[in-house]
Amino acid sequence: MAETLDGSAYPQITRFTLGSSDVATQVVIPPSASKATVRFESNDGKLSMVGTDGGAINAAYIICAGNTTNEFSLLDGLGVSKGVTSFFVAAATGSTLCSVMIEG
Repeated sequence: MAETLDGSAYPQITRFTLGSSDVATQVVIPPSASKATVRFESNDGKLSMVGTDGGAINAAYIICAGNTTNEFSLLDGLGVSKGVTSFFVAAATGSTLCSVMIEG
């Protein structure tokens, strides 16, 4: 089930539980977001920029260690948003809490 952040205020945070391992959850963000931070509680997680909500996590992912902060910029070299509107997260093992924060 997709999680949506609308950018009505920055920073904006959501927390949700990922179910089965390797099942992608789409995180929808506004194109005005400039930075995203993802944290998986206790267990490792996976982060991909492509995928399908509810499908298997795309093979092009990075592993994010549990209990670490993973921050990435959505800007180009000129400080302009690239207009990324979503990314995908998945638990590496069973049920995992995921926190996402976006900044404008």
